[in-house]
Amino acid sequence: MRWIRAMAVGGSALIAQACTPPPVTPEQVFAQASRSVVMVYAAEPSGKITGRGSGVFMGTDLLVTNCHVIARGKVFMAGHRQKRSPARLVAYDAANDLCALRVQGLDVAPARIGDSETVRVGQRVYAIGAPEGYELTFSEGLVSGLREAEGGRYIQTTAPMSEGSSGGGLFDSEGRLIGITALVYSAGQNLNFAAPAEWAADLAKQASRIQSEGPADEVELPPALTKQWRHPLLK
Repeated sequence: MRWIRAMAVGGSALIAQACTPPPVTPEQVFAQASRSVVMVYAAEPSGKITGRGSGVFMGTDLLVTNCHVIARGKVFMAGHRQKRSPARLVAYDAANDLCALRVQGLDVAPARIGDSETVRVGQRVYAIGAPEGYELTFSEGLVSGLREAEGGRYIQTTAPMSEGSSGGGLFDSEGRLIGITALVYSAGQNLNFAAPAEWAADLAKQASRIQSEGPADEVELPPALTKQWRHPLLK
């Protein structure tokens, strides 16, 4: 009887172990998450580039980036792998430095949104963006801090970033978007920050409502964002 009971318990353990899905590998995270991340360009009407960064698709034909990436341009464009498409500003969140652009014609997929409120210091994260113009660069790090801000908290991470990473995605170990990479504090070492993904999701919903109402007037950023802008975390 004891032997039968032991076999039953052992069999249950084996079944439970077999039902546990294997952990997602970094390669799988990149394969999934990279489909939602693009390069973003801002330019003058003459074609002169005035800004370059990254963006994350939050919905069909709709991406979110940092406003400071596009603030000094009049013409916008997004690119994924070998294709480039024109972009149009449809909404912005000036307080959180987030802008929503409408883009069509790219082979992309919206990011899966995670929950930044469940993020904990020490967990592994991945950043995807275009640092120094190197499209779809994938870096790995840890959450090194959580910094409170009005309306939410910024995720501090050791995942390497550089100029051009702004507007890219910070993903958890399951490939879910938990932040929009927003700031590299160059005066320190490995001081990189991402805005919570929920802010970007809220802006995307607002932009979708605007689009559903039909053609809208051209949207322009307020003067405060088109000048030298300082991130609230640095104030």
